[in-house]
Amino acid sequence: MKSKTEFYQAFFETLEKKGFSIRPPSSPDYVADIYHKNRQIAFYGRQDAIIKNPFVEVEEKLMERLQALAKSTAIGCGICSDRPYDETATQDKSGLVKINEHNGVVLVCKQHPIFDYVLSTYRKDMEHGGAPIQRQYFYNREAAFEDFALRSGLVDEKKLFTETELRILHAGLVKLRTEDQELDQDGMESVAALVERIEDIVPELGKKERTFDFMKLFSPLENVRER
Repeated sequence: MKSKTEFYQAFFETLEKKGFSIRPPSSPDYVADIYHKNRQIAFYGRQDAIIKNPFVEVEEKLMERLQALAKSTAIGCGICSDRPYDETATQDKSGLVKINEHNGVVLVCKQHPIFDYVLSTYRKDMEHGGAPIQRQYFYNREAAFEDFALRSGLVDEKKLFTETELRILHAGLVKLRTEDQELDQDGMESVAALVERIEDIVPELGKKERTFDFMKLFSPLENVRER
């Protein structure tokens, strides 16, 4: 699974086939409202939780079915279901488990009731006490480990691409993020991450782009992060 958007589409399509109906969210706190037999029985929250409607009577079996369908859909999308760290690893108070750290880049993981193991990489902001910055989320183990290896320098990305290839790729990504209006939030973040990665390797490419704040294009939906 490359993004939550991929899961949302698959899950909501599955619910429609199983006799539920999906409607636009009644609150900015939700991704969608879930109906069953014309009754608003639940909400899918922005923090990826299925929330029962407290104002109507809803059978627990129906809520359990929603949860089961969400989990089976996530597994079908290819989430990380196998624990990606050693059993001796410890977690902090928020539930995060640090898997690896190198050159100021950290690879962590946190269990999720629907997505099993959500991984992320981030850089430490040493000017602010090592606070996490530039965090990227992954729902696939291989993608997360590859990103960590590249960002931390364990793998030299210059050996994967020539400078000419990187310049061509950078130009295409910059054009994509400014002109493609069909990109969703996850797509925008992926493009931004790739642009940033290339500019880390070829710094002069980033000098002309700093005045464009692509963060302004991000929708509120995908700005919500797992904690």
